[in-house]
Amino acid sequence: MSDNSTTSIMDLPTDPANGGNLNNNMSMNASELVQQQNMNVNSNAVSLDQSVINQIVNGLQQANLTGATQLPSRDIPLNTSNLTHDVNIQPNYIPPPPVNKEVIFQEDYIGNYEKATDMINDYNYKLENNNRLDDMYNEIQVPLLLAVLYFLFQLPIFRKYMFTYLPFLFSNDGNLNFNGYIFMSALFGIFYYLMNKIHQQFGGF
Repeated sequence: MSDNSTTSIMDLPTDPANGGNLNNNMSMNASELVQQQNMNVNSNAVSLDQSVINQIVNGLQQANLTGATQLPSRDIPLNTSNLTHDVNIQPNYIPPPPVNKEVIFQEDYIGNYEKATDMINDYNYKLENNNRLDDMYNEIQVPLLLAVLYFLFQLPIFRKYMFTYLPFLFSNDGNLNFNGYIFMSALFGIFYYLMNKIHQQFGGF
């Protein structure tokens, strides 16, 4: 302590409970670490003197000269053709599909790719089928349309309306006269023409 009642930092204890100061703690910790390291090194080190090392080296050299370190000839394969001619060791080897009939069929996904000629043939086949269907539809549409019109013209309700609103087309017995046949034929043709035009405009019924 100095005269002005101040305390030096070095005089302050590091642990107030134990009352120790900084210098004592540092020196004690350092000595403990050095002692622990020396103990670890001594426990892990193997004591080999120069004579033991020389004996080991001489023993290895003599074993090498007598051939004791080499693999016995009975363990060395003499025929290596099975290794050099094995197709399985090739980098791009693909195993063939199984030939055994009991094995489930395995699809050859590499060989079964769709070729350009197959695609062209499929397209032509579909186009031919579509053309066949279009031709059949074009052939059947006119007779079908005429059959529907004939059916409508022969309905009793149609004849009843014609007799009610156009009686001059009928004779006294209720049948069509000559003018009635001409009118019905013209009306039939007009209806067919209109339905055909509607079909051409809208592409179908």
